[in-house]
Order: sequence, then C-alpha cells, then structure tokens
Amino acid sequence: MKEFDFNFRDIVEFANDVIIVTKSDDIDNPGPEIVYVNEAFTKLSGYTAEEVLGKNPRILQSEETDGETKKIIRKGLEQKVPVRVTIKNQSKSGRGYWLDLSIHPLKNPQGVITHFVAIERDVTEQKDVEEKLEVLSRTDPLTGLINRRTFDEILDNELPHYHRSGEVFSLLMLDIDHFKKINDDFGHLVGDTAIQTISLACESNLRMYDRMARVGGEEFCVLLPATNKESALVIAEKIREIVSNTPIKTCNGDILATMSIGISEVENSDTDHTKIIKRADDNLYKAKKTGRNKVCA
Repeated sequence: MKEFDFNFRDIVEFANDVIIVTKSDDIDNPGPEIVYVNEAFTKLSGYTAEEVLGKNPRILQSEETDGETKKIIRKGLEQKVPVRVTIKNQSKSGRGYWLDLSIHPLKNPQGVITHFVAIERDVTEQKDVEEKLEVLSRTDPLTGLINRRTFDEILDNELPHYHRSGEVFSLLMLDIDHFKKINDDFGHLVGDTAIQTISLACESNLRMYDRMARVGGEEFCVLLPATNKESALVIAEKIREIVSNTPIKTCNGDILATMSIGISEVENSDTDHTKIIKRADDNLYKAKKTGRNKVCA
C-alpha cells in the first residue's frame, strides 16, 4: 500500500461533514457507543466530544424523526450493511437540523466489522426550501387555505371512508356575491382584502375538523365530515349571516359583502368526488339565480 506523508485523521478531523464513529455491538440498549466525533460535529450539534463519547447517537435524534427512518437505520445496523437516509437531529440547545446521513460498517485487519462510521451533511437549508415549496404547492398564497388540488385529495380519501362506514358528509360551495363589482369599484387590492377577510370569517366559524379550500377566484369549498344535509344547512346559514355582517376595510371606509352557498350531501351512487362537487355547484348556481345572499340545498 502506498505510503503518505500526512495523517488521514487530520482530513477527518477538519472535514466540513460531520463524522461519528461508534462501536458495532450492542444495537439494543444502551446501543452503539460513540468513540469518535470530529470538529464539524461539535460545531453543528453544540456538544463537546467529551459530552458524547461513550453515549448512544440516539441522544441526538429529534422527536420529529420519522419512525420508518429509525427502522431503516436499525435494520442496517443489525445486518451490518450501508444505510443512507435523511434524518432530523437536535442540537444541545434544542435547535432541529436535517442531515443527509450515510452509515458504513468498518472492518478490522481480520475482516471483522467492529465499528460504524456515520458521515452526515447538514441539509437543513435545502429541506426548509423543499418544505416551503410543498406548502406553496398545497395552499393558496392569498388566504393560506388549502388549494383545489389538496381539497380534491382530501375528498378522494373521504369518499372511501363513507362507503366503508356509512358516515355521511356534506359539502358547501361558497361564492362572494357581486365580487367583480368590488374589484371594479374599489380596485384589486380591496378585492384581495375582501377575499382574505371573508375567508377568515368563514374558517373561524367552522369546526376544528372541517376543511375549507379556495377553489377559484372568489369561490370556496368546505368539507363537513360526519354532517348530513340538515346540519350542513345550519352551518351554512350561520356562515352566510356572519359574512354579511363582516366589515371589509377600504381606504374610504368599511364595506359589506354577501355570500351565496350551495350544499350537497354524499350519496351511495357517488363513485368520485366530482359528482358531489357538481351538486353543490348546481345548488350554488340556484342561490345566485334566485337572489343571492342565500343558501340552497
């Protein structure tokens, strides 16, 4: 083997990636024992080497660490094979951070696996960006409500639950009356304020387990789990009345707006969510055509 005039330990010690070495035995409690950490570890975790040597790496895991990820790590350690996962750890101060974690078995000169080395790269910034993009893809940026795509996914899960359990649910389709006139008379900024104000008034008066989405410009949809049409009518009338009395701020004083609402209850013949939405939409259209500021079911 070629001789080098430098110490490989220096490379490990001053690497930007975190490096942790543990013994390979005692997978169960107390678990693998830490025998080495490099300087990058102390900078990222806030622990000194003295504080973690002899301890189990599990002391670093965040409570938010996914259970499946833990199982993958454990299986790799038991089988003494390489593992690569993304995991959330916690610093000494309690700050959470995400790691791209690679674990590899280390053999002694006789070919026996005696240790594991964990090479960890801080990917917190990347993970934060991914999570923000995920939120943006599932929510409406103006109101913070879930968007149409996410709402459809929720309905796709609710329908099989109904067919299994027989527990009915209802939908509300809501639309701000004369919204174009608000935009034309006061401008789009006031229009945005109207949407934000009304959506907040609606959502604040729903139950904890109801789900509201913005599905169009001035149109919203609400899922009411475990709710029949009669109960949905009571909820819808309450929302309609609250909206009609909720002031919308403008530079020239407050204005009021009203809302029309259509209701549908799930039926045995519903094979997908589009049929339920269409019935609610048809009833919304009826409310619009018969004078607005009303509920139709």
